[in-house]
Amino acid sequence: MKKFSMIFAVLAMFTLILAACSDDENTNATEDTDSEDNEKLEYEPEDINPDTDVCEVCGMSVEDDEYATEIIIENNKALKFDDLGDLYVWVDENEEKEIGAKFVRDFNTKDWIELEDATFVYDEEISTPMGFGVISFKKTEDAEEYIDDNGFGDLLTAEDLDNHEWDADNDHEGHDDHDHGFDTEGFDMHFTEPEDVTVDEEIELEVSLTIDEEALEDANVRYEIWIEDHEDNTDWVDADEDDTGIYVADYTFEENGTYHIQIHVEDDEDLHEHMEYEVNVKE
Repeated sequence: MKKFSMIFAVLAMFTLILAACSDDENTNATEDTDSEDNEKLEYEPEDINPDTDVCEVCGMSVEDDEYATEIIIENNKALKFDDLGDLYVWVDENEEKEIGAKFVRDFNTKDWIELEDATFVYDEEISTPMGFGVISFKKTEDAEEYIDDNGFGDLLTAEDLDNHEWDADNDHEGHDDHDHGFDTEGFDMHFTEPEDVTVDEEIELEVSLTIDEEALEDANVRYEIWIEDHEDNTDWVDADEDDTGIYVADYTFEENGTYHIQIHVEDDEDLHEHMEYEVNVKE
């Protein structure tokens, strides 16, 4: 009888030890899970206010749309960008800054995603605010569906973006000199800025117009051109629609200097938009 009692006592003690170990493991697992959750919540994106938020790179208003991106630097300050390309321009120019997190938005839902968890599609046909042509998706299958539905686009990972050539369609340099404000929802223009222009050289001015990502046809497009500090002496040049949504005009600059080109766009639906660019003309 005593022998049986001893065995029972040993078994009971062994059971208690196993239970205690199990509780410790559960506690540690819970603590690990809590730690992971806290790490994920260390940085969160801020809401976009299009009335006050401007892009850190180009100064354009950041719209509360699928193209908005953010960087949270380690003092928890949020830096906002109107285009994913501008985010990468900032990163390249501020390598010494400590970045806590980078956020993009799902193209379909506008939900925030950490950049490293997203999948991306690039194509020059994709219209984004600054013309970089890269959009983001939470799910890889949604990105693949976008490519299938539209018939164009390259699938990119977050790692691919580090080696991507961030060239804007409308030449990213000089954004600060542009008049970015568009009143018409969905309207966009991409001007092919001429390079290495010389005096007395006839060049072709070309602008591509879209609305809701479709070519804007039959618009009235005019180029207003003047040399810097002489806005009271301007040339007006009417553009012809050379291809669907693409408007061109020939022009010759008669002296060297910095010229301003303001593109005016109107149509029969009361659209009236404009954007200003600079062109340097050499001897």
